[in-house]
Amino acid sequence: GVVPEHKYDMVKRLQARKHICGMTGDGVNDAPALKKADIGIAVADATDAARSASDMVLTEPGLSVIISAVLTSRAIFQRMKNYTIYAVSITIRIVLGYMLLALIWISDIPPFMVLIIAILHDGTIMTISEDR
Repeated sequence: GVVPEHKYDMVKRLQARKHICGMTGDGVNDAPALKKADIGIAVADATDAARSASDMVLTEPGLSVIISAVLTSRAIFQRMKNYTIYAVSITIRIVLGYMLLALIWISDIPPFMVLIIAILHDGTIMTISEDR
C-alpha cells in the first residue's frame, strides 16, 4: 500500500517539476496531500477531514464525475471567452461608429451618451449569453 507520506511527497515532487497536480482521497490520511495539491478532490463517501482539505467534493460515487465536471467547466469557460470577445468588439464598433458620425456631421453627442449606449448594449447582449 501507499502510506500518506508518500502521497504528500509525490504531490510535492510533481509541483516542484512545475506540473499541475490533482489528488483524490477519502480519508484523514489523505488530507495533507489533498491540501498540498493544486486541486484536491474528495470522493463521495469521504471523511469530514478530507472534505475540508479538498477543493472539490464529488457528490456521486466513482471518478467519472471528474470528467464531466472538466468538460462542463471547459464549455463554460469557452462561452465566457466568446461572450467577452463579442462584447468588446461590439463596444469598439459602437465607439468608433459614433466617433465617425461626430467627425462627419460635427454633431454634439456628449461622450457620456456614447458610454451609456455601449453599457445598455452590453446589458442586452448578456441576455443571449445564457443557454436556457
